[in-house]
Amino acid sequence: MSASFVNLLPMAIVAFGAMVCIATEPFVADKNKQKVLPWVASAFLVLSAISFVFVKVDAAPLFGFFEMGALRMVLSLAVLLCAFLGIGGLQVTLAREKYPAGEPYGLALLATVGVLIMVQSVDFIPLFVGMELAAYPIYGLVGLRRKDRNANEATFKYFVTGAVFSVVFLYGMSLIYGATGTTHFGGKVLAGRELLYSAGVLLSSFALLFKAGAAPIHFWVADVYSGASVAVTGFMAAVVKVGALAALGALWMRSGVEKLAPVMIVVAILSIVIGSLSGIAQKSIRRIIAFSAVMNAGFMVLGLVSKDLSAMYYFLVTYALGSAGALAAISAFSGKNDEKENLDDIRGQGRRRPLEGIAAVVCLASLAGLPPLSGFLAKFVLFSGVVSSGFVALAAFGFVFSIVAIYYYLRVAISIFAPAEKTDDAKNENALSSSTYFLLRLGVTVTSITLVCLALKPILFQVKTF
Repeated sequence: MSASFVNLLPMAIVAFGAMVCIATEPFVADKNKQKVLPWVASAFLVLSAISFVFVKVDAAPLFGFFEMGALRMVLSLAVLLCAFLGIGGLQVTLAREKYPAGEPYGLALLATVGVLIMVQSVDFIPLFVGMELAAYPIYGLVGLRRKDRNANEATFKYFVTGAVFSVVFLYGMSLIYGATGTTHFGGKVLAGRELLYSAGVLLSSFALLFKAGAAPIHFWVADVYSGASVAVTGFMAAVVKVGALAALGALWMRSGVEKLAPVMIVVAILSIVIGSLSGIAQKSIRRIIAFSAVMNAGFMVLGLVSKDLSAMYYFLVTYALGSAGALAAISAFSGKNDEKENLDDIRGQGRRRPLEGIAAVVCLASLAGLPPLSGFLAKFVLFSGVVSSGFVALAAFGFVFSIVAIYYYLRVAISIFAPAEKTDDAKNENALSSSTYFLLRLGVTVTSITLVCLALKPILFQVKTF
């Protein structure tokens, strides 16, 4: 079994697409930037997805840095679909605001490359490169609205806290290198350096938990999500979380530090409680999804303590698709500068845009864990896995709070199709051509169908190593 460079083809295609978008952007007329560049970016995402046909899942690790198995392939495809949704949402948002530039599409593709690297990494060096490659373009995407005070504040907070936790990750990595003499995951610990190794794994894990938005290091999530555009929020909530939790799962499985399980349990409990209860009082959909991200990070960390991580990764895929799909659909009727994205403003918007409305409701119902969607099955297998690992009380605790969280998901879904008075918004938004909405509608339709299909044929297989 030999290593295969073909396994790098999907991320290479997306990276080339990012370069094409950035290099051609100055030569496209301002009025055509939102008409041409989203299609170019989407075409490269589709080509990248097709290239997985050539991937060799049983190949040896490439330089000891990258691995590609069936689970990593599924996670990568989920990342590409979420990125496609992000591009569709960005196109509608930027066209509506007559944004005079097209660099956001290149930035979104670069961030996608970074997350694809994180998913395939089995070494701390490429993982760190992937984390930074994902983070820097997102700083730019969060701050797209340069004259918006909330966007500037969100960018500043995200950049500063992101820099701090990058340092934390590097420090943890250096401790692990000192304990094992290698930067590979799961290196053999030298005699007498077990404590040093555990400290390194703990620090590195906390840096990844920061990226995932887990408590108690979730303080940036609500402000950053509400400062970014709705489309960018959906992209962050899905794509970045897949990369962070995929890397955390790989680190957890290979490090063999079961004694850190109590720390993870505390993180899971805090995330579930804070996310569930804080989301109830919110009216801004971006803040609701922000606290949903905190709560679901807790559920996924809970999955880490179970013996089989397949349930956690299944949950991760359904959560990422549900979040990205719901926010991409809502970006279609959130108005200029996303000023109409709270529960009162979106009343009845699903009646005017039924396809986007139905897609948003399907995604929200999956996030809420309602049958027959895949979100229900994901929570069922996650809690079953926790019970079979001996944590019955913990599973019961998570189940109770998942019922509490249903309330705020349903509030959004009900508002979308609630009766509303006629306004002039429809006249203003119809100024956009139907082709501007095509990518978004295609993305949310595919995502909704995928969430249904994943319930019929779940991607559950035993994860022995990752």
